[in-house]
Amino acid sequence: MSKVRSPFLKPSLTKIYATPAASGGLAAAWAECATLRAMNRITSQPRLSRWFVPAPLAIQGVTVLALLATMLSSLHLDLAPGALSLLVGLCGLHLGALTLVPVRHLPHWAQLLYLFGQGLLAGVVQFFAPTAPLAYVYLAIVIQAIVLLPWWLWVPFSLLNYAVWSGLLLMATASFAAWFQNHLAFAFPATCAIIAAIVYARQQRRNEQVQQMLQQMQLRYDQLAAGLRDLQQHAMIEERQRLAQTIVGEVQQALSRTEQSMSSALNSAQSNLQRLQTTVAQVRVTAAQAVERLRGALDTLRRGELPTMPSLTLLLRLNDEEVMAARLHVVQTWVLPSIFILLALGLNFAQQGVVLPALMGCSALLLVAYVATQSTSHPVLLQAGLIGQALLILAMTLLSQMPPLLLGLLLVLWQLLMRLPLPLAVPYMIGIPLAIFALVQRLTPAGLRLEEMLLGVVSAAAVGLPLLLARYQFERRKQAELRLALLAAEIAQQTAEVQALAVAAERARLAREVHDDLGSRLMLVNLQLQLAEELASDDAHAALEQLESSREQLQAAWRGVLAVADAELPLGQDDLIAALHALVVPLGALVRLRCDGALEHLPSTVTTAVYRTVQEGVTNARRHAQPMLISVQVVAICGYVTTTVTNDTCAALSTGGALSPQSNSFGLLGLRERAEALGGTLESGPLAEGGWRLRVVIPVEEV
Repeated sequence: MSKVRSPFLKPSLTKIYATPAASGGLAAAWAECATLRAMNRITSQPRLSRWFVPAPLAIQGVTVLALLATMLSSLHLDLAPGALSLLVGLCGLHLGALTLVPVRHLPHWAQLLYLFGQGLLAGVVQFFAPTAPLAYVYLAIVIQAIVLLPWWLWVPFSLLNYAVWSGLLLMATASFAAWFQNHLAFAFPATCAIIAAIVYARQQRRNEQVQQMLQQMQLRYDQLAAGLRDLQQHAMIEERQRLAQTIVGEVQQALSRTEQSMSSALNSAQSNLQRLQTTVAQVRVTAAQAVERLRGALDTLRRGELPTMPSLTLLLRLNDEEVMAARLHVVQTWVLPSIFILLALGLNFAQQGVVLPALMGCSALLLVAYVATQSTSHPVLLQAGLIGQALLILAMTLLSQMPPLLLGLLLVLWQLLMRLPLPLAVPYMIGIPLAIFALVQRLTPAGLRLEEMLLGVVSAAAVGLPLLLARYQFERRKQAELRLALLAAEIAQQTAEVQALAVAAERARLAREVHDDLGSRLMLVNLQLQLAEELASDDAHAALEQLESSREQLQAAWRGVLAVADAELPLGQDDLIAALHALVVPLGALVRLRCDGALEHLPSTVTTAVYRTVQEGVTNARRHAQPMLISVQVVAICGYVTTTVTNDTCAALSTGGALSPQSNSFGLLGLRERAEALGGTLESGPLAEGGWRLRVVIPVEEV
């Protein structure tokens, strides 16, 4: 037996998980386990303390940028030093609460209080410094609510948060037109950021669920070592019961028919001795049928198909899921560009009173380009579509002279983060904004103000950071799902292999026991019936004695079948010598038995192997040779038990007592398996002076 070590198996489990090295299933599994070894190198994330888990990095980044932009924009408001100091203190308090409060592990009511406190701080800051970037502080609070709370809590909280911001904005602007334009300018980036936060929250929650499932599966895998033993015993018992109902049951039926035929022959012979020869011949036919059924049973046990063992490749079923769900993908494809186009047209109408036809044409082209880019998977066409969309957004900005339309680049940013690999997306994320900024600064009279540039940076962070973290959570979840699937497949494969090995071991045990015990007894019954048939015409009473002895052997064989089916050992530790004498005494002077050494306290497995060796050797000698003497010697000395069976007449057939390697003897195979399982050896072959010798040597302790 060779042990195949799986990369997920612990040493205690590897000791159990031993299979024949020639097993094709395990050879394939070893190749498949290369993936397992690779996955084992994936290190788990460092675990922080339960009470020190601040807000996600994306929310911290958006809030920090929004507060910094608010403080920079407030420098142009001519605030008093006291008000400016209060503004800086409130922003610092907001940042401190964001980075230090373990909000992710608070109950929902505490999270709501925390978010309301942040909203109150934002409202106070907005009252003193009503700048445009402050809207993104409110947006960051909404993103936190989306990540932390269920939808039935974050939706009303977001509406309340919007009402506070909108009311304070109306008080600060004192103009409905300016208030409306601010809403239009903020609506599109807010929509993009909220959808990005929903994508991130969905991936985060699914990742946490998969991580919990992975921990449970890992615990189940760690408990597999103890479970395999119970599983092996259960599989052996089930196979034993199945064999008892099928193969053993058929053999017992054949023995029952033979015993009924023999009893009928004995009853008939008591009243009519003249019919004894005919009756014995009929019994021999029935016994021969029982022998043939036994051979068929042994062939089924030795060569029958074992349960198939699934491979890891077949067990793995991983779905090819995208970062966004199907509904969110529809939102990205149609809703986002439609909202941007409507807001662009609305802003143009609010500022100029008319909608430029050229702006409408560019909007239509942008929608077509966006949808076409979403539907293509070719990398060149995808990159060309992204560049074309950026140019169309630039054209809309230049035609309308409205810098807020540059926020339409969030559409391009979204596609870059969702469709392209990060190494390819980063140059576009840097190059496109810089190129657009340079062109706008050159082609427009006023260029871009500081506040507008700050709004662009904060908007990109509000959309890009959640999407980046969503991709990270998605990749981490896919790794966890792969590891989970591999663990589940490993458990299923090991379970199947242990069951198959248990079934094979039970079949081999039953084949050995049935052949060694029942086969030998049936051959003896057949020889006795042959002798009875020969004596029937000359000495009827001697023939009846042989027939009676045959029935006793048959009944003993039946009891042996029942004991084998129940996995009972036929011998105890102190019964070997008596059992050997009982085996050879019916054969008279044909067999000479010699026992030397301490044979009284051998292990039961060794006594069974010795008994089966003598039984098989004597049976084969009588079956295949015409010996004048069969010598049986059992010696226990120097830590070894040696059993030797020698017959003085070589077999007429080349098989040499059916023990040659070319023979199909199940007995030799069973004896060799017994000896090797105990660390011993088996030798058999013709002698130079004539005859045949079978020798089995088994090591034992304290002999």
